[in-house]
Amino acid sequence: MTTKLDPKFTSLLNDTAARLESLELQPRVTADAASALTETAGDLARQLRDFATKLAEAQEAKFAADVAAKEAVILAREQAIAEKAAAKAAEKARLQAEKEAAIAAREQAAAEKAAEKARLQAEKEAAIAAREQAAAEKAAEKARLQAEKEAAILAREQAAAEKAAEKARLQAEKEAAILAREQAVAEKAAEKARLQAEKEAAILAREQAAAEKAAEKARLQAEKEAAILAREQAVAEKAAEKARLQAEKEAAIAAREQAAVEKAAEKARLQAEKDAAIAAREQAAAEKAAEKARLQAEKEAAILARAQAAAEKAAEKARLQAEKIAARQAAAEAKAQADAEREAAKEAARELARRELEAVKAAAAAIKAKKDAEKEAARQAEEEVKARREAAAAAVRAEQEAKERARRAAALATIAAEKAAMEAEKQRTEGAAVAEMVS
Repeated sequence: MTTKLDPKFTSLLNDTAARLESLELQPRVTADAASALTETAGDLARQLRDFATKLAEAQEAKFAADVAAKEAVILAREQAIAEKAAAKAAEKARLQAEKEAAIAAREQAAAEKAAEKARLQAEKEAAIAAREQAAAEKAAEKARLQAEKEAAILAREQAAAEKAAEKARLQAEKEAAILAREQAVAEKAAEKARLQAEKEAAILAREQAAAEKAAEKARLQAEKEAAILAREQAVAEKAAEKARLQAEKEAAIAAREQAAVEKAAEKARLQAEKDAAIAAREQAAAEKAAEKARLQAEKEAAILARAQAAAEKAAEKARLQAEKIAARQAAAEAKAQADAEREAAKEAARELARRELEAVKAAAAAIKAKKDAEKEAARQAEEEVKARREAAAAAVRAEQEAKERARRAAALATIAAEKAAMEAEKQRTEGAAVAEMVS
């Protein structure tokens, strides 16, 4: 058969130690044995208290180790997610760079090919310029129209890039608003937890006041019963004194009657027999009164013993109530510490969100500056192509940053949920311990 390790067992150890320390041995054992047994009981009580203290410390260490292990698992999971996301982003950036390099190589080859073709065409046109001037003018007009067409295409592509950048900015603002709402929800939850803690503290204060009131009531009841016992004892002593005086009075009467008997022999003998009978009856009455006084004394002693037992029971109840209040205070302090840790984590999350928002604003400012630079370089086709590539890269970066922020928000939400689950499990364990202690 095994014993379940729970707070009730620890309370039993402390209660046994207290009972050993307050054990009364003197009425039931010899004085020599009582001294040795009292010392042994004190040693046992100290050993039990030391064992209970070490057991509680070991349980607290086990709980702290479990919490640390769970937090380490959460941290490792988050780190693995971050590493995976970083590797994915790096791979995506590498593929994008390779794609852009291939596009640039194709564009450069096309440009070189076009330049070579233009050179050959210019030489050919120079050779036949005299004969085909009209055709050259026609070709120039065609080239102008082609340039205008390419400029229109470039303008449309630039507008598309600006639209993508604006979309990325709106997405960033939307995510910032979502983050602000989540932060407001978190602050509301923290305020609700603070109000709940204050409510529980008020309940604890009311329970403590009720316990103190019950202890005061028990003390007054014990004092009242002690006063009643004192009055009854005084009445018994008065009755015993009255019986003693009556016995002395009767002894004086008997002495006077004995003197009268010595004066008249026959009358004295008869009177003596009569007085002897009277004395026998009075002696029986005195013995009966003494027996009645003894029974009254035993009854009063029993009442005193019951009053003492009631006082000890009230003191034990007050001690258990004080232990219960101390346990609730410890639980409230632990909960307050956990709330402070959660508030610190939320503050860190808010600081991270603020920094990310500043980074988004900086990125938006950089995009705006880049757009201004692109407008300044709109007259050069090569600069326009470069601006188009940069706009596309900015859109990709904005998308990556948005995904990264979403991933961070999801990771923070996961951590908060797991910590909330751990806190709920801890509160449930403490509530079960308090319920078992009360039962």
